[in-house]
Amino acid sequence: MVIDNLDLVRNTIVGVISRNESIQGMGYDDLFQTGCEALCHAAINYQAKRGASFRTFASLVIRNRLLSHCRVVNRLQAPLEYLEEPLHDAEGATLGDTLVCAATDTQKIEDWSMIQILLDTRKNYKGIAQKGIDALWMRCMGHTSMEIASYYGVRPNHISAWISRAGSKLRNDRRFSCL
Repeated sequence: MVIDNLDLVRNTIVGVISRNESIQGMGYDDLFQTGCEALCHAAINYQAKRGASFRTFASLVIRNRLLSHCRVVNRLQAPLEYLEEPLHDAEGATLGDTLVCAATDTQKIEDWSMIQILLDTRKNYKGIAQKGIDALWMRCMGHTSMEIASYYGVRPNHISAWISRAGSKLRNDRRFSCL
């Protein structure tokens, strides 16, 4: 059954998963291996008396296993994001160059110690404010709002709202008034 249905793995990877060869575990070969393991699992656990065809059952098992794999890779990858080279926006400037101080909205954060304060401040907040601080940090590291939105799986205007919420909280933080 496994050999006859290997096309299910390829079709699921192509149709459901967004591959990224630059992320360990998200390349086609890694995904194919995970899909083949899922196909073997489906072959072992298939029960024809339940009424579903093997292809239908196997497709669901493969899809669910690949999605779980992607979630795990994403969870493991998230702490490593800071190691990447800063990305540039369309104008060529990194967003770390253009991030304005939350206290004054006019002064740029150019001191890395202020970025460390931003990260230290993160633990004092929850929810949208905390996500906004994370988004500010990612902007400091050079990621665009589009990239951050893609990372979180939301629209870019959500990122702007999160940053706005974080900015309103940080304006009241005395550590940011010294900028």
